[in-house]
Amino acid sequence: MLPSAAGAHAFLKESQPASGSTVGPELRHVRLIFDEGVKPASGIKVLRGGGQSVVAGAPFQPAGKANEIVIPLQKNLSSGPYAVIWSEIDRDDGHLISGAYVFTIGKGPPIPAGSTGQSGGNGPPLTAVVSRWLLLVGLLAAAGSVGFALLVWRALPRRPLAVTVAGALALATLGAVLNVVLVSGAVHTSFGHRTLIGAAVAAAGGALALASLRVPQLLVPAGVIAVVLIGLPTATGHATAPDVTRALSIPADLVHLAAVALWIGGVLQLAVVAPRELRPQLVRRFTPYAIGAVALLGASGIVRAFNELSSVRQVWTTSYGQSLLVKTGLLVGLLALGWLSRARARAAVGVELALFAVVIGAVAVLTNVRPGKDYASAAAPAQSGPATVEYAGEDNDLAVGLAVTPKQNALDLRATILGFEGPVTGLDVRLGAQSRRVAASACGAGCYEATLALDGRPRDLSVRVAGHGRPPATLHFAAPAQWPAPPALGIVRRAEQTINGLKTLVVHSRLGSDDKHVVTTVYKMAAPDRLSYRNGDGSGSVIIGNTRWDTDNGKRWVQSSQDPVLQQPAPFWPPAITNPRVLRTDRVDGRPVWVVSFLDAATPAWFTAWIDRSTYRTLRLEMVATAHFMHDRDGPFDAPLSVEPPK
Repeated sequence: MLPSAAGAHAFLKESQPASGSTVGPELRHVRLIFDEGVKPASGIKVLRGGGQSVVAGAPFQPAGKANEIVIPLQKNLSSGPYAVIWSEIDRDDGHLISGAYVFTIGKGPPIPAGSTGQSGGNGPPLTAVVSRWLLLVGLLAAAGSVGFALLVWRALPRRPLAVTVAGALALATLGAVLNVVLVSGAVHTSFGHRTLIGAAVAAAGGALALASLRVPQLLVPAGVIAVVLIGLPTATGHATAPDVTRALSIPADLVHLAAVALWIGGVLQLAVVAPRELRPQLVRRFTPYAIGAVALLGASGIVRAFNELSSVRQVWTTSYGQSLLVKTGLLVGLLALGWLSRARARAAVGVELALFAVVIGAVAVLTNVRPGKDYASAAAPAQSGPATVEYAGEDNDLAVGLAVTPKQNALDLRATILGFEGPVTGLDVRLGAQSRRVAASACGAGCYEATLALDGRPRDLSVRVAGHGRPPATLHFAAPAQWPAPPALGIVRRAEQTINGLKTLVVHSRLGSDDKHVVTTVYKMAAPDRLSYRNGDGSGSVIIGNTRWDTDNGKRWVQSSQDPVLQQPAPFWPPAITNPRVLRTDRVDGRPVWVVSFLDAATPAWFTAWIDRSTYRTLRLEMVATAHFMHDRDGPFDAPLSVEPPK
């Protein structure tokens, strides 16, 4: 049920300096500009290559600019790469979103292996999901119990109803407070304000419900509060986002919540309060309302889905759609269980309650992930499927990734195109094989896809890019020697183990941000935590444990602390990779190798590795990412070398 992508409504639309850009040492601030109002969250950093922070003060927002975050920097920054790690709270819905990018001052290499920090993104925090679950369970149980007493069991004893409402609103209060407190900075957002007001009202309602045990008349205002609070999830959720049709989404969300509340409240009262002899009669009364609730759930759910998803495929390709499928499947299970247990045996109703708790868990996830329609604002992930093969190349300053998936008598082709500022839309892209190309259609920001009819194994693959005043350029890729391409995960994992087991490693790297801006670097790594690198212009660093030294010219060195300690040697690619496949066999310096490709989908970055077939040493490595076109030659391996402090 937990999705693979964190989400929010605010997106980074511009940064100064831009991702992949090169600027001068006079830089004093990093400026992040979002498409909506945000608040700075904890964990914002700017790190020099190797991990040292260069932030000179707390991030702030300029007066009157709620959509900007400014990070002050230290003076006289040395040449080299810098990583910006940012994190913000959406003012509207309180969602936490984070990300990272790299820029360069002067000339410099990429962040050394093992030292890149990147925050965010493997799903909504468990604390946010659990606190939202507590809030939803409390609100739905309280409002649904009141609705059941008004519509079905008007003789419901006052004491159990008061206790139910009081307990449920107390649970909602706890969930609301935790939902704000556990998300750093959310208390100062519109989401935080609305949620805390709701918590105060819920606490008051719970107190009135408890007091009604002595003063029965107080149960009426407590019940009114319980019913009114059913609108709190709507006021703090996706339905009120500025980019949806609120005239449809808000009523649909309220109807959706009211319907599921009545269903849950009825099941709760039947399971916990109703005596055995009254249960059949109450079930008969409740059945028409339950059927109506199911119908309203379906109708309002369709309306909400149209507001949150921009295409049918997002039902199974986005975290929001996948969570929606889980929720729908659980609701279908509840319907079947209700039909099979029409006699409402207490055990069966108890199972229904447990299943409802899981349904609300799915809803708690849904409220913490990015709606499907928002994925158009982010880079479209590379296609993944049976035997999908990943390719990548460089068109001057554009990173071009190509995912190829075989189908019966056809190929599914998807290109992802990234520029300095991220995904590039509006290009004229043609995808092809066997010297035949077809026009690609847009599938999201920077995403272009097409299906090409093909009999047999492809021999060559191509991506033609034009538009935005660019001269047309065609990238060609050799098709895999075997079709479908064999899996390569085991080979890559053995290569990682081999790198981790080395005592020393030397890497000769060539890195470019486009055709004209290139820097060469020699890395020397010694286990367990020693690294030095020297650029072609004389600048470089020495890192030993938690201490580092940096130089602009190889003569004057500046000492500073290193955090975290870098474990060396280390693979350049991350542990989580997608679609590792063997492209072919080849030779490097006379040694037989596998040529394998795979994708780091989180960055995204495409890798091609030449791995020795006998030793599993990585002899060559190429990477394509935003403004990063890297070509490495590895070796010697385990040669005598030492990394010592500069003198």
